[in-house]
Amino acid sequence: MKKKIVCLMLAILMVLPLLVGCSNEGDIDDINKEAERYTSTLNVWLITESKLVVDASAVILSGITPKKESLNLLTDAEKATVAAMTEEQKAAWYQVWQVSDSINKLTKANYRTQLNLKYFLEADYYAAVEAAFAKHEENIAAGNVQVENKTEETILNEYGIPELKYPTISDYVVDILFIGDHAKYVQYANNQWLADLQGHLTDSAIKLNSYVSSRYLTAAAINGLVYALPNNHGVGEYIYMLADKELMNSYTGSLSDATLYDSDFREYLDYVYATYTGSDKIYPIYTENQDGKIEIDYAHYWNFDLNSAPGIAVQNPDQFSIFGDAYVDTKLLENTNLLTDANYMKALANKVHYEGTEGYVTTNAADKAAIKVVKGSWEMKAQYEAEGYEVMVVQYPQLTDEEIYSSMFGIGAYSVSETRAAEILTYLNTDAEVRNILQYGIEDVNYTLETVTVNEKDYVYAKATKDNVYLMDLEKTGNTLIAYPNDPDDVLRLEYDKKQNYEMIAAPTLGLNFSDVFKLDETSVRVMSAVSEKLKAAIDNMTTSAEVETLYLRAAAAQENGDWAMTYLIREYIGDGVTYTDASGATKEITNGMIRTAVILMRKTALDETAGALQSPYALYYDWCQREGVIS
Repeated sequence: MKKKIVCLMLAILMVLPLLVGCSNEGDIDDINKEAERYTSTLNVWLITESKLVVDASAVILSGITPKKESLNLLTDAEKATVAAMTEEQKAAWYQVWQVSDSINKLTKANYRTQLNLKYFLEADYYAAVEAAFAKHEENIAAGNVQVENKTEETILNEYGIPELKYPTISDYVVDILFIGDHAKYVQYANNQWLADLQGHLTDSAIKLNSYVSSRYLTAAAINGLVYALPNNHGVGEYIYMLADKELMNSYTGSLSDATLYDSDFREYLDYVYATYTGSDKIYPIYTENQDGKIEIDYAHYWNFDLNSAPGIAVQNPDQFSIFGDAYVDTKLLENTNLLTDANYMKALANKVHYEGTEGYVTTNAADKAAIKVVKGSWEMKAQYEAEGYEVMVVQYPQLTDEEIYSSMFGIGAYSVSETRAAEILTYLNTDAEVRNILQYGIEDVNYTLETVTVNEKDYVYAKATKDNVYLMDLEKTGNTLIAYPNDPDDVLRLEYDKKQNYEMIAAPTLGLNFSDVFKLDETSVRVMSAVSEKLKAAIDNMTTSAEVETLYLRAAAAQENGDWAMTYLIREYIGDGVTYTDASGATKEITNGMIRTAVILMRKTALDETAGALQSPYALYYDWCQREGVIS
């Protein structure tokens, strides 16, 4: 009893300065005036790296909180729950509560919104979200739904002081959810589980414009509707080609505008290979790939994964297919049988020559090499130049579907506070304070801010305390470009990522979603994928450029002689007994007739508008380009 009286007196002393100058009669009136913007409660579904955080959040959401414990308001059963906790579990309970309390102080003050933070391990997360949507639909069918999630009431708190009341909300309501998977995003949109954010994002456009690239939002659209807000982050990597300046300057041949896979550059590398062979050995090429492969994306392949997400054609543009486009910086891709494309096959022949010639490629960074093919971030260019290399950007960072769909937040379609949820999404992507609390927790409890000097300038980073148990993935909690770095070697990340994103290029098929009006010929796509995989294995076994050149000449001749000729050529290289997996999961052997049908289908560039006709991927892509305004 004495403890309650002391707590009450302290509370009165804390709020007294706020009430000075106000009459007793006006106290509640003033609070009601503040409440004209109604209060609301939202469930926020998150992924954590810690089972302790998961368990602690469940306890807190059940109503057992450190605050109630400090005020001696726990029931006997609740006290027993707390008493049964280990020291580590109790630490997590306190820490997760502090995170929730700190974030809610901000969201309540700024938006009159209370957040129930629901944490799950990634392995359990999507099943929990889907179960919640299913339960909500069951309640809708039963007529048991919450049609309004707001109030303008006030209540007396435990100190007898009036404060705003926040409504309770069912635990199955999904207001804000993290989405980190393309298939889940499309599945949830198709299930009508996600709200269209287009109108909400338009309202927040001015504020968001400085924090989230408009290209992110364009890519996140499905049939013109945006169902999630991608989290801003550093995109991709550069592929650099580092040339030994001194060696290159000593070469008398022409290297003007030469690229790794063209004839001029091959002649230069062959010169190095033939000239520096003894104690002054210089390898023509160094690659970071330990298998000795020199992988530079010089083609877009019409390859799709139809198995990981049933009903969805997930792009695999880097996985070899017979059909594709050997493009360079184009908005509209072409559709070509690459076996008959002279430029593509010449590049492939040179690649095979490099990789197949003994002693041509090294994977040892200590070896001297005429050129080095490496991946890196924006700042690496200057570092390599300082080391004396001529640095050429072979490939700029590319904004792809994988980059977009790996980190997003959406709003559940059954949320009755859609507008408020959109405000909170904008807040998480634009406010560094709330963003850092969600990621790192409480300063001096979960982390400390440490200082490191780089280039005579001081930078701070977040360092976890030894007692911290609050673990979150930076990519799964919002805009990474406004969060503290978490490593002293990473303090310039924000600056570098911004510059890197400025130079990034959008993949030509970024955000590609096929029209539901026309149906993809899935069988032919599956057959072509299986055939292409076998053909790629045959090409990988080639050790000389002459073998690739022979394949090209034979393919060009087969192209002239018709589809059966191309079919027989493909069969010769892939052999018998090749199978594919159909939509039901059954394994079937691929006949010559299936190969011919797939070749004909994949070659098509225009939609077949015959009722029930099945379409080629390229025809659907071209239709998408027209719908998206890429072409008129």
